[in-house]
Amino acid sequence: MTYSVVVIEDEPPARAKLGRFLSELNDFRVVSEAATVEAGIAAVASAVPDVIYLDIQLGTRSGFDVIDGLREIASPLVVFTTAYSEYAVRAFEVQALDYLLKPFDRERFLRSIERVRAALAEPDRSDLEERMRRLLAGMPGRPALARQILVRETERAFFLAVDDIQRISAAGNYVEVYADGKIHLVRDSLTSFINQLDPAEFLRVHRSHVVRVSFIAELRPMFHGDYELVLRDGQTLALSRRYKALLPAAIRDRL
Repeated sequence: MTYSVVVIEDEPPARAKLGRFLSELNDFRVVSEAATVEAGIAAVASAVPDVIYLDIQLGTRSGFDVIDGLREIASPLVVFTTAYSEYAVRAFEVQALDYLLKPFDRERFLRSIERVRAALAEPDRSDLEERMRRLLAGMPGRPALARQILVRETERAFFLAVDDIQRISAAGNYVEVYADGKIHLVRDSLTSFINQLDPAEFLRVHRSHVVRVSFIAELRPMFHGDYELVLRDGQTLALSRRYKALLPAAIRDRL
């Protein structure tokens, strides 16, 4: 299988290096290159690639502007390239699939490719979507997050306060919103719905489940590093090792 790649990088030498390294691999093919935010968004929208190599600094703008512009277009894997110091990179490490710190060499690139291959082989990438949601929510200038959600029922429509939401689950073309002992159906995807919510308050614990952090009553260790979440209403949900890394540090560091 061959995976398609878009390289978005405003420095010609760095763009050429990535192209050269990728051309040496049988399972990756560069289908487009771009040097600006607008061109990058257009390239991804047109090619719908499996992977993006994205420079954090694109002229006077940011690679995060590209990610923001792709919110309704595609959800490829993203490997950031950056000339920032390693200390600055650490602040972002938990949010990205990988970083290539310039100037990177072939050995570091190949280590990154192994991470990319592993992620591409994984059928459930919702934990990576969750990491990106958190990254975008923390960007300066982001729109205010929703404080109420419009719920349409058979004979009426009303606003549900976000503060009343306890958890959300995927249900086909709908999401089930649990609030004050009731379940409300909202026609939306889980990913689209939770993009309106504060990632500091709502945690994705499974590809189909999101829970308000304060609604978690207990974490019980299971097998192979997995956990069981006990919620304040007595319900239980599985928490895999992949999602454990997304727990708030105050909780994760005590496990």
